[in-house]
Amino acid sequence: MITYRPATASDTPQVLELLEELMRYHGVVPPEPERLGTRIATILETPGHLLLVADDCGRLVGMCALIFSQSTWSASPVCELQDVVVTETRRRSQIGRGLVQAAEGIAKERGCARLFLLAEYWNLGAHAFYRSLGLAEKICVYFERDLRASLP
Repeated sequence: MITYRPATASDTPQVLELLEELMRYHGVVPPEPERLGTRIATILETPGHLLLVADDCGRLVGMCALIFSQSTWSASPVCELQDVVVTETRRRSQIGRGLVQAAEGIAKERGCARLFLLAEYWNLGAHAFYRSLGLAEKICVYFERDLRASLP
């Protein structure tokens, strides 16, 4: 039976595995495990963040990050989902659906008016999955600048 719960510090090694799997799927070289582990520790201590895991009898088979912020457009709190991942061998087994539903429940408990996420244009399987959950598709152009190049 899958349990959806907030991650704890003892989950860090398995969270690292899931994030590495997700990053490799997206063609990203994961940061060094020590550096990413330090970031996870920070996230676990930050009130505006929550790592939600799918636990199958002590083995983490999925996770997502919830980031809570205030929206001027909604004039209320909102929740962004990031890093939604189910380990490859367990995909299409309702775990992702359970993660998103559990995240939505937590967002509602915290008074959030909206739940949103981003998916790469090429990730058509994810698009279909999110549509099947009733998430409305919004098209926009995303801009970013990599600030690491300017860091010492």
